[in-house]
Amino acid sequence: MNHTIDTTAPANDHYLGLAGARLLPTTASRLTQRHLATVIKARALFCVHGDVGLGKTFAVNTSLRDLAPDNTLWLECRKGAPLGTLRAALYRALALPGDPPAKSDAFDQLLVQAFAEQHRVLVCDEAQGLTRSSLEYLQTLWENRRTQLTVILVGGDNCLQRIRSCSGLFSRIPIYQQYQPLTPDEVLALMPTYHALWQNVAPDDLMWINDAACHGNFRNWAKVTFHIQDILEQHPETAWFSRDTVRMVLSFLDSSIRS
Repeated sequence: MNHTIDTTAPANDHYLGLAGARLLPTTASRLTQRHLATVIKARALFCVHGDVGLGKTFAVNTSLRDLAPDNTLWLECRKGAPLGTLRAALYRALALPGDPPAKSDAFDQLLVQAFAEQHRVLVCDEAQGLTRSSLEYLQTLWENRRTQLTVILVGGDNCLQRIRSCSGLFSRIPIYQQYQPLTPDEVLALMPTYHALWQNVAPDDLMWINDAACHGNFRNWAKVTFHIQDILEQHPETAWFSRDTVRMVLSFLDSSIRS
């Protein structure tokens, strides 16, 4: 099993690097930005959780570029990543010189010293992949009186369950935000702005696509948009809007998301 934790900040927030996709503030993303401002000021903990594809990571990353552009560290966690891997990832993210200490006590002292030097915002994406010992280690780093640390835990629905298993950490997180699918009203309001493909599509057709495959999920909308854009680029004579074209695209998607 690959236990690597990636420390490279994402270069393109839009799924599939979707050309022409716009950054859309939603009710949920605005709330995320407000919560982030609160926990950064308080140097507190924050958990953002919910089903895949709803825009959690997107909202956190785009907000932090405004709120903490120079002091954010980003970790993408893999399932079952052990404590030693987390220590090594923090070492890389902090760009500390030389080789990491071989002994855990010396390693811990070095990390505490680094987090004491300036305030850092640590984002742990896919946080459900962290083991209990890794989550408890983050708690220990955060509550050390010397460190200046804000910790953002972002993950799927089982992320909350994993955090609840660490009662000390769970009780110390002052803000939890659960992401939900876009409502029908949000779909109608946002999709025509999200991408030019949807600007002149009738509301009934937008809701047909949403009910058939997207279900208020931004990532599903990005998939459909990506495929339609590709078809129109390869076959510019294709009529748009066309339910036949959409039906072709829907056949590309996993049957479990199609109604």
